[in-house]
Amino acid sequence: MKKTIIITLLTLILSCQKSTTKIYFYPSEDIYKNSELEKINLDSTLLDFKYFTDNSGVFPYNEKRISVEFTNDFGIKKCLIPAKYDSGNYKKRNILVIKSDSIKIDDGYLISKLRYLLRRHFTNNGTNFKYSDSPEKAIVELNLNSGTNGKELKKILINLTDVFDEINSEIIDSLELNVFFDYDESYY
Repeated sequence: MKKTIIITLLTLILSCQKSTTKIYFYPSEDIYKNSELEKINLDSTLLDFKYFTDNSGVFPYNEKRISVEFTNDFGIKKCLIPAKYDSGNYKKRNILVIKSDSIKIDDGYLISKLRYLLRRHFTNNGTNFKYSDSPEKAIVELNLNSGTNGKELKKILINLTDVFDEINSEIIDSLELNVFFDYDESYY
């Protein structure tokens, strides 16, 4: 009886301890904390990609904008602040365009090659003229159909951010993932 009470008390004490959730920020936690954001949870939104794109701010992150938030399969919360194109000029080589099922670079690749291409894009340092000049200039563009819903966007973003996190931890660097939203191939 005494053992049962002790085990029960220990179980209650351990279950009451507050569990911390890991949170990742894209492009960075500083930008997230210093921005005026409309936070949109992709798990519960009925909004479409056109809304997300039209309400993304321009780069750099100095105006009111949205943050899309979601949790991956491992319980890690991810907060991404997307940007959209402004009147600035961006070298095409610094932009890796991702469609829902493919990556538009060279002759095109299936999305299954994302890890290889993302790593190459962020670590190129100007070597190959088709990839970014430097990690600081590297941009990933999600170019999706304007009607893409939150659930579909979440699936794509989980894949992108999980792969990016793996690459970032492998090369032991503090890369920032700058994601631009664009729909219906309106920029590149």
